[in-house]
Amino acid sequence: MIPKIGIRVPGTSANLGPGFDILGMALDVYNDFVFRFPNLRSRESVLKSLEALPFSPDEDLVWKSYSDYFATYLPKEKPIPYHCTMDLGLPLKGGLGSSASAIVAGFCLGREVHKRKFPHLSQPVEREFLHHLALFEGHPDNTVPAYLGGWILATHMDQERFHFLQKKFPNQVSLFLFLPEYFIVTEESRKLLPTQYPTSEVIHNMGKIASWMQFMDKRKFSDLLEALEDKIHTPFRLMESPLAKIFDCFKSLGLGVCLSGSGPSLLVFCPRKDAKSIETKLKNELKDLVGSSFPYQFFRTKPNQTGVRIKIY
Repeated sequence: MIPKIGIRVPGTSANLGPGFDILGMALDVYNDFVFRFPNLRSRESVLKSLEALPFSPDEDLVWKSYSDYFATYLPKEKPIPYHCTMDLGLPLKGGLGSSASAIVAGFCLGREVHKRKFPHLSQPVEREFLHHLALFEGHPDNTVPAYLGGWILATHMDQERFHFLQKKFPNQVSLFLFLPEYFIVTEESRKLLPTQYPTSEVIHNMGKIASWMQFMDKRKFSDLLEALEDKIHTPFRLMESPLAKIFDCFKSLGLGVCLSGSGPSLLVFCPRKDAKSIETKLKNELKDLVGSSFPYQFFRTKPNQTGVRIKIY
């Protein structure tokens, strides 16, 4: 018998300004998945709210990644069908790693089933598991922090080479999320980016990665403001976007701000000592700035330092 398995995966903010496809951090927002194995012939997935699933069966990344785990590590076995109840706290295509959360959940479920149903067959070591997660999504800036938690710098050059650095995000800085209620498809957003960049702009972004390391070490907010500057993707994704004036407003108030992934969510940073007054000020500014343009959410969040959590019932 395979027990009921609960998997909680934090949302993530990728890129963090200049770290295109290599920087990301986990946040205190979540997708929750509960899996049961009642001897089904085919998988069943439902929302906890009992509303219709917001994607088709062919787009179900939990099942796709779970099946991929079997194909990779249990190639002679068929994926065992499950019943999944999803409680989706992350907006789909909102720039907070909803796809990565599904991929992490599917892989983690595959490994839990592997342990219990096929204990005689060798399991992947942790680094191999992380690398395969990154390969499945195509880049590691969402899957690695979703799995491990914390602030992550990660690269995978090819099928063999994978490197990552994990750090705890400084608690001297408070975080806010601005979530417009519309979505951006990452693949479409990437089409806005140039195919080539001037050497000076690449060097600029490399320097800002160094600023990130300086901030993580010294924890000075001025270093963070430097670290968030980007010339590779942010200017192109903000061009003619309704987010541009909001982004500029946050910057004009002396705050750190970056697109979360490809957007439309924005991650906003401020000194912790100023968080309460800044929150009130920003809420008032946003009322005037956004008006009835589109609905949005704005709220305080914090880093997730622990990553995925698995509960066996």
